Amino acid sequence: MKLFLYKIFSNNNDEEGFALPQILLLALLMVTSLTALLSSTINRYSSTRFKALEMQSKNASDSGISRIKAFFNNSKERSYNYFWLAKSCSSSMEDDECPIFNSGTSGKEWPGIFVKGQFNDLSTLYWPDGDWCFGSDRNKCVGRQVAPMCTYHGTSKPIKPINWGLYRSYASSFIDNLDDLLETNSNDISKHKQSFSIKSSDYVGTEFAGENSFLIEGMTKSKDTNIKTSINKLRINIDVKSTIPKSGFAFISAGENELDENSIYLGNLNVIGDKSGSIIWRKNIYSPQECTNLQLLSGINNSRSLPNEGGLWIQPLSIPARPNISNKNPQGQISPWSLGEIMCAPKNLNMPNTNCNFFEIGGWNNYKTQPRTAYIDNLIVKGDNASFSVITSSKSPLTLVFKGSIEISNGGMICHKDINDKSCGSGKPENLVILFDQTNSSNVLYKQALECSNFGGIKLKNKNLPNNTFILSSTGYKSKFSAFVHATDTTFSTSSLPSVFYQNPSAGNKLVVISKGVYSFINDPAGRSFDSRRPKYFKTSNMDLIPFETDLKSSQDKDMKNFHIIAVGQRCETCDPGINSMLNMVLIWNSQLNEYSLRGFSLINNEAVLANNDTNGRIWNVELGNSPYYSAKGNIPMINYYGIDLKETKNLRNNIHINGSVWAKNVCLDQIKTTNWQFDKSFPDALISRFGDSSINYGVPYYRGRGIKVWDTLRDFRVSQ
Repeated sequence: MKLFLYKIFSNNNDEEGFALPQILLLALLMVTSLTALLSSTINRYSSTRFKALEMQSKNASDSGISRIKAFFNNSKERSYNYFWLAKSCSSSMEDDECPIFNSGTSGKEWPGIFVKGQFNDLSTLYWPDGDWCFGSDRNKCVGRQVAPMCTYHGTSKPIKPINWGLYRSYASSFIDNLDDLLETNSNDISKHKQSFSIKSSDYVGTEFAGENSFLIEGMTKSKDTNIKTSINKLRINIDVKSTIPKSGFAFISAGENELDENSIYLGNLNVIGDKSGSIIWRKNIYSPQECTNLQLLSGINNSRSLPNEGGLWIQPLSIPARPNISNKNPQGQISPWSLGEIMCAPKNLNMPNTNCNFFEIGGWNNYKTQPRTAYIDNLIVKGDNASFSVITSSKSPLTLVFKGSIEISNGGMICHKDINDKSCGSGKPENLVILFDQTNSSNVLYKQALECSNFGGIKLKNKNLPNNTFILSSTGYKSKFSAFVHATDTTFSTSSLPSVFYQNPSAGNKLVVISKGVYSFINDPAGRSFDSRRPKYFKTSNMDLIPFETDLKSSQDKDMKNFHIIAVGQRCETCDPGINSMLNMVLIWNSQLNEYSLRGFSLINNEAVLANNDTNGRIWNVELGNSPYYSAKGNIPMINYYGIDLKETKNLRNNIHINGSVWAKNVCLDQIKTTNWQFDKSFPDALISRFGDSSINYGVPYYRGRGIKVWDTLRDFRVSQ
């Protein structure tokens, strides 16, 4: 510098007037350069500090979101998952900055009432659902419960109330306007600490999927003074989806609406196979105290027989709609098959089994590479080794749509075969789907006529004709029932009467059957017309239906207490049994006294009305004593004159074997026989694969916050001085 100044002075010493201004200009340039250099250094330092604090506060926001996701995604304490569906607002927020809450006229509709600094109790909130409240008092029924109030019932875990107060307190700690400190490395020499605060959460979606938008504030504080040094806000939308794990898939589902209080009875259920899956009892629970009674109310005799992974879950989850029916005409057919009334009897009786083998012969041989659909009015399979047989494959699955009821009993079976096996029960359950078309489901009295009895089996609640029923009290020898049954407005039961005898079908003679949960009969199992095989209902002299129940002690008709119809018959006018009895009679068993009797009936408007007095000079009631083989004349039992052929139930296999799933209005298992139900992990995947729709994956969900769909850094970042 000195040399530089010296040269300037030496070069201009003869120009005295010019030297001084030049020196001043040079000094000014030097000062300006030094000032710029100093300012640049200061700005660089401030900018570095600013960016460091900004990064720390943004990291705090990011870490806060990670903390929230880990907390709500907790799989062990699965109740936390339901907070993904909630709205919340910190007490530090202004009201107009909070999410919109609308709890409906009841104050109980999701998302609940607006309370700052708290998450609502989701077990006391309800998804609005008109179908669920069908027939109920709309002032009392709001909809379906958002979150369960009770834990599930597993092999070693009894049902108990969920401690929602504790879970809410933990979840609410994120929005209580207190900063949540993030853990840092013990070797961290930074002078600042990071924390975050959730300002609000706003779920938009359904119980299946949606988005939760979190407003989160990340901040840094001085470790020495605890003063906020930087703040940054983020708006993050997280994709929320429900996932059905293998343990949550519903192999059994019971309960259609709010009025179905006694829609399940598990009895001697024994879960076999992988033992992974769930039983869903679709039921609102309004008080934690109810939880302790649910095991007893379910009727389960041995909780150790429940699944190892999964169990009995009480919650009115939204059930998938009935699978779409393919109305594509089978090749060579004018329309999908309409098979009318089907009655299948033992083959050794040499009765024409109309359509009983259709789907393993003509309905299979020409359609091995295409899906098949058929409509059936009523299906009755009764008698030892009686069989309704079908063959299916993944290329040619079968859908059966029933307009009426199904009864498989007294040794009968639905023999479902796989193309590669051909043994009864080898068919894959996803390849045989059974659906029901109810004709009276709009009438609440018909719809609610049946429920499960606490003695096992079904019970008639009122005097109205119930909706359709599926009675599966037999699955045959060394076989099993293998199918997927979607019957959400139909009652399913495996119950049968604990009687010693049953009526064996025979051509030309009447036969007792069960249709829509009540005693009925058909004129001729071998009849060629649909009318001869169509069920006709029995009624008492008071014109009341006679329910098919395991226990009739509470019967409203005093003449029918403990009475069960075992058989039905008709004699010719010239036949002489030794007693001038009525021409049409039923064989009745008194289950309390173990006594038998014949009681007459008359056909009125296509219904069989039981008599309570002599008719046209004929005796209406004949007591038979402790044996149905009473003879009034000679050695010929009276029942022989009526064409009644009896077999002993001791020769029938007692246990029921089921592979697949049943989703029904009522699921009423038997109290006496064991129902072995196969819970296999492969079935849910196979069922979904067939229908190509994940909505068929119905069961107890886990809610998961997954990918971040929106990340918006709000423009209010600031640094405290």
